Amino acid sequence: MTRQEKSDNYTAAADMDIVKQVLDGDLNALELIMRRYNQRLYRIARGVVQNDMDAEDVVQDAYIHAYENLGQFQAKGPLFVWLAKITLNEALKHLRSAKGTKNSISFDDPLHTEEANHMADLITGLPTPEQDVARKELHRLLETAIGSLPDAYRMVFIFRGVEEMSVEHTAECLDIEPATVKTRYHRARKLLQQQLADLVDSHAGGVYSFDGIRCDRIVSGVFLRLANRNRS
Repeated sequence: MTRQEKSDNYTAAADMDIVKQVLDGDLNALELIMRRYNQRLYRIARGVVQNDMDAEDVVQDAYIHAYENLGQFQAKGPLFVWLAKITLNEALKHLRSAKGTKNSISFDDPLHTEEANHMADLITGLPTPEQDVARKELHRLLETAIGSLPDAYRMVFIFRGVEEMSVEHTAECLDIEPATVKTRYHRARKLLQQQLADLVDSHAGGVYSFDGIRCDRIVSGVFLRLANRNRS
């Protein structure tokens, strides 16, 4: 067993202990789950709604939904994958509500929408990597490029490139075939590399900045909403 496999097994065991505590009535244990996965779920939500504050709302909605349905988690896979699927569904729901349509984002074959993407036009005129050596600015450029990808490519890249989820778990969350995940991830990387060269691999893990204040705000928001529900 590799070191990573041992780490994954330890995390899964720890998650189950925490889930049991929450199910036994220890609401404070829910914070341990939120602190562990806030940033990763925020990135997924941000990849869909493409707005910081909306992404925070989506993550809070996802935690509320997960808390209300925690008894349905059967540990057939990692807790994070279960939470990621909930977050993705809540993000899509948010988009449908905001745009008043059932088809606000598409995970279908994105090839026919590539030309409408206009990535070259979007990036042209922005400062070059040589001019912007600060990491924060490089992350901003990469976020812009990721945001301009077609929906299907963008979400595969968020799950695989940013969150480093496996092909199988990405396929499960997006409800597509593993082979499709591989193809779309390859294409997404190629599109990004056309604009940002070697910035993709070296800086992908730092996109969608997530500081302690944002983490605290999500945790506080979830507990406030749960408290209000208990009083009503």
